[in-house]
Amino acid sequence: MWNCTGIGMADIKLSVRQLVRESQNVLASSRDSSELCRALEDILPLLPGKKASVKDAPDMPQGEAVEEFGACHYVRFLEFLVGQFSLDWCGRFAADERQRLLDVFFLDGIHHHAFLVLCSTVKHSSPSFKQNKCLSLLEDFLLRGRMSDLIWAQCCVLSDLTDSGSQSTKHRILWEQLLTAIVTLPDRIANKVQGKCSACFFPKQYFTSLAKDLLVVLHKVHNQLKASKDCSLLFVSQLMGRICLNGHADTTFTFLLPHFVKLTAVDFLWSRVCSRVIVGTPERCLESVLDCLLKKIPWYGIMSRLLGDALLSNKKLLFLLTNKFLLLRCYNQELVPQNIIGYLADSPNRRHLVVKSLKTLLDVWGDSSAVKHTSYDQHAYLTKTILICLGHLNQQEKTQHKSVLMQKLLSGMHCHLNSPLVKVRRLGMITAEALTKTLETEGPKLSFEYVKDEESRLLLLLLVPPDDPGMDQITKDVVEMSLGEEETREEATSNQTEQEDATGQQSTPDDDLDSDDDLEPFDMSEDVKTSQVKTPVYIRDCIEGLHAKENRELTETSLKVAEKLVRSKPDYLQEVCVELMQVLLHLEDVFEIDDFTVLRHSAMVAATVQCPIQASQYWTAEFYDRNYNIRQRLDMLQVLAAAAQELSQPLEETTPSSGLQKPCRPLTRASPNPSEEAEHWRDIVQKRIKSKTRRFAKGRSTPAPTPVANRFAPVAGRFFFPLLKSFDSKMNTMDMIGDDFLLLGRMLFTLGIVVHAAQHAPICRQMAVSLLELVWVLRYHTEVFVRQALMFAVSMVILSVPSHLLVSDLQDEMLECKLWLEDIVGKDPNVECRGLAAQTLMVLGSVVQKELSAESR
Repeated sequence: MWNCTGIGMADIKLSVRQLVRESQNVLASSRDSSELCRALEDILPLLPGKKASVKDAPDMPQGEAVEEFGACHYVRFLEFLVGQFSLDWCGRFAADERQRLLDVFFLDGIHHHAFLVLCSTVKHSSPSFKQNKCLSLLEDFLLRGRMSDLIWAQCCVLSDLTDSGSQSTKHRILWEQLLTAIVTLPDRIANKVQGKCSACFFPKQYFTSLAKDLLVVLHKVHNQLKASKDCSLLFVSQLMGRICLNGHADTTFTFLLPHFVKLTAVDFLWSRVCSRVIVGTPERCLESVLDCLLKKIPWYGIMSRLLGDALLSNKKLLFLLTNKFLLLRCYNQELVPQNIIGYLADSPNRRHLVVKSLKTLLDVWGDSSAVKHTSYDQHAYLTKTILICLGHLNQQEKTQHKSVLMQKLLSGMHCHLNSPLVKVRRLGMITAEALTKTLETEGPKLSFEYVKDEESRLLLLLLVPPDDPGMDQITKDVVEMSLGEEETREEATSNQTEQEDATGQQSTPDDDLDSDDDLEPFDMSEDVKTSQVKTPVYIRDCIEGLHAKENRELTETSLKVAEKLVRSKPDYLQEVCVELMQVLLHLEDVFEIDDFTVLRHSAMVAATVQCPIQASQYWTAEFYDRNYNIRQRLDMLQVLAAAAQELSQPLEETTPSSGLQKPCRPLTRASPNPSEEAEHWRDIVQKRIKSKTRRFAKGRSTPAPTPVANRFAPVAGRFFFPLLKSFDSKMNTMDMIGDDFLLLGRMLFTLGIVVHAAQHAPICRQMAVSLLELVWVLRYHTEVFVRQALMFAVSMVILSVPSHLLVSDLQDEMLECKLWLEDIVGKDPNVECRGLAAQTLMVLGSVVQKELSAESR
């Protein structure tokens, strides 16, 4: 028993140490349950929060002894108790004794020490009773709300904070341990028990419970500040940042954000608390926090309540909201840029950042290098952000910055209109129309012709700032998110069924409804359109008809019949094929003939297939001639590619093989022949016998395929090498190395198709080597379209050249291509290029692996 009189601090320390040591000796050696209970009861008065819970030590110096026990002995005593956990030792206590004398040391002591001891034990223990007991204590720790007490205790640590508000050296290590243990607890437990744990340790349930504990702590902080008492939110901010950095921001803010919205709407002090929590997160975590908030906040006005003017004093926050989230990131949701720009424009102190961001966005948007090397999604995101900025400009800002904005627009329009992508050109047109309409409200407006679809409509809607959805809408969304998945699915299914029934009832026609018009229309389905022009029967007549520029019917009829006449293979086709291709190449659709492009292309392909030598010489020579436009050169490439593919396909056999198939007989005859009837009867019997006979070995049951000559092999080189030789030639009407990169890309695609069509020809290897040399020369081309064409060419080489040649003769070239493709996967700014490079690497690896496996066998 303790004697309070005349006891100094040194004696108290000695007495506490002696009591703890004696109790540990009893707990470690005794097998009597009553002795064990008495040993724990002697220590229990020293436990913080249990000062008056034991009547056996009324004269104990509670204050100094409890402080001494908590500072010097509590952690070691918990570690000692954990070391004693076993089925035999814990079985000596009754259930109520375990809760009253044993569990209380972990649940009602110093919470952060107890939590760290339990987490450390679970981490370093193997599956056993000790591990299960610690998991059970951790579960009780969470369910009884001890986590909120732990966090609140850290908020009350003010004496150990420096003048700048950061934690001192004394608490830096402790806080780091706590933050790591709290955030990684579900992962650590899952790794230890392999999923056989309580549901409260599942990530979603755990972090939802942790969000509730954080809200409880914030309410306590609010009450403390309201009572004019000091409090710190540093630990809460760091914990929030670590949670978001570890990927659990969505779960946490799904619970917290609706409460933040409601609380900040009525109390300015709550806005200060929320702002301090969010902005006070570490710099490395701030991006993860803001990323989730920007996606979840339904209206930019809430951003103003949560952040205030913290943007002006926090450089990291300023950089993220005005630079990284607008220029370097890409979001599919329009809500993100709307929240950012709306937040900047919502206060007079921040409005200057809207104009500054708009100028920066226009500089990046109009940069020619950015237009070429960024993906379409990224560029569309920049366009959306620019339109949102325009919607927030007031009249004074429009007048003051009109000339600068118009100058930036004009410099950017040139890059967009020169882009080979239709979507990029349309983005430039929409932006130009919107900017001139915003800045020139009364003057003439720009107007472009582009396809009006859902995307363009949504872009124009961004010019109008969104309205406040109101508290009811936010509350409604929260309720919907809290519904179970099965209930939501059942409601959606029932609603869909009701809508389908209603639609079916509305769309059911009335059978008894009579028409006001009793006249029946004539059947004109079999009517044939008559023409006064005679259809050409010879190719020369067809060429003359194509020359008839003033006779629509003759030109249309000649064009429709051109392919048929060419494929009929007349004897004089080789004499007129070049003239026919020349007429078709220069033919223009002045009469707006239906399917003009398809008919013209088909006729040119047919002529190339029937006369491959003359046609290939003509196309490859004319491709590098001066007197053609881009469209005509693209037509030449398309014809060469289509003809090569058709020539590489075998012709269909129309004559049946003798002795393998007999002609079919009619089932009835006017005068049957007895010999034929007998033969027919024998065939039927023979088929039945064959179907009932089981053979263990037999020859070929189906006829062997008839070998057919490869039509493309003799002329493959004529399609390939003349087209390849002058790719770097520069002339006034074509510069493929320069501005006409579209032609270069199409030529690479054509060369790849030609190589693939010649895969069974002996010349294929030589063509592949030449094509790989060209790829190596152009591998660092700045245009995305050219790089994609280069990867297509490499893939065609891999698929066309025999695999044994790839690993032997072309081993060096394939290794260089592999390194180049890996460099594209890791460094190319375009998403599609990276994907194509990865696919090409997979094809190369599959072919090489298959060949190596075949050699090993």
